[in-house]
Amino acid sequence: MSKLATIAIITNIPAPYRVDLFYYLQNNVKEYDWHIIYTGRNEDDREWKIDEGKLINSTILNAKIIDFKGKMFQRKIHFVLNISKHLDKINPDIVIAFEYNMASIQSLIWAKINKRKFISLTDGTLHSERNISFLQKFSRKIISNYSDAFIASSTKSKEKLLSWNISASKIFISYLTEDLSEYLKLRTSSKSNVILYVGSICERKGLDLLFKSLSHIDIKYELHIVGSGSEIFVSQLEKQAQDLGISDNIVWSGYKEGKDLINEYANAACFVLPTREDCFGLVLLEAAAANLPIVSSKFADGIYDIASENVQNYIFIADPYDETKFSEAIISALSKKESDIIIRDLTKFEFPNVSKGYVNAIQHVMSGRSGNEN
Repeated sequence: MSKLATIAIITNIPAPYRVDLFYYLQNNVKEYDWHIIYTGRNEDDREWKIDEGKLINSTILNAKIIDFKGKMFQRKIHFVLNISKHLDKINPDIVIAFEYNMASIQSLIWAKINKRKFISLTDGTLHSERNISFLQKFSRKIISNYSDAFIASSTKSKEKLLSWNISASKIFISYLTEDLSEYLKLRTSSKSNVILYVGSICERKGLDLLFKSLSHIDIKYELHIVGSGSEIFVSQLEKQAQDLGISDNIVWSGYKEGKDLINEYANAACFVLPTREDCFGLVLLEAAAANLPIVSSKFADGIYDIASENVQNYIFIADPYDETKFSEAIISALSKKESDIIIRDLTKFEFPNVSKGYVNAIQHVMSGRSGNEN
């Protein structure tokens, strides 16, 4: 019996959606021996609970995590110096590393020294990376020049790679996704007037922009905000809502997950994401699976993969900085009747299809067709 090809995946923290996909790969794509290296256990702004039983062949390192805070956006940098030691132990045939950080650079160097194939995976898009530093641009250039193949988590991520003159033949899409089974069970439209927002409460997510838009709405509504954030920023939003005269329409629901989160989707009339920047926006996928009308910022890059021509009657994409247009989109979403909404096909986001992006990239580099051409 021939030896299984060993695959090492290097990423930052065990986010539930990543863990579920890796668990699927390990249990269903058995022609490869999958090993996962996480550079950290968690980050201080995450409240996820992880099923430890799904962390198969997984190593969790103790990276030093540094926050880089700008005027609007916050980046977390994982400083870890011992990736090569763990790769020596696993001895993979192929290394798949996420993004362009210190761990990815070390993994690339290890792969080249040991004559192994290297695949770069990115969630980033042209919009999300529009303001990166010189050092960040340099790391992207190094990794893009020496990778044997690329995995993009969305069409917009692929668009970014193509803009770097990377050959389309070396790029494979594996959509960012999660286990949607509980959301798909809902598939009914609520008779409520609840507008649902799910996500972090921070400036990047655009709740202040949403509040301005809501001040233009004169029909009955109730905004449920599911998520958590700093006390300072929440207080600022509460004051803004009071100044705009909409505070009585807002329910601060706090962080929720599991059944409590599912119930929020079940009781909503529509979903809204007013983000200034999101590489994808998994909450949009949850809302789509729950069959809710969606109002999405045009800066949520995943909405362009979720939307399709036959479902435009329930997905509204608007500029969150344009208060009038965004409020009109919300009114349209709230007015949708259950009979108006077409059940959408989300099969491309199911694990069997998403896993093909990994498999196709692996088969590409194993075939020897990868080369170094861009």
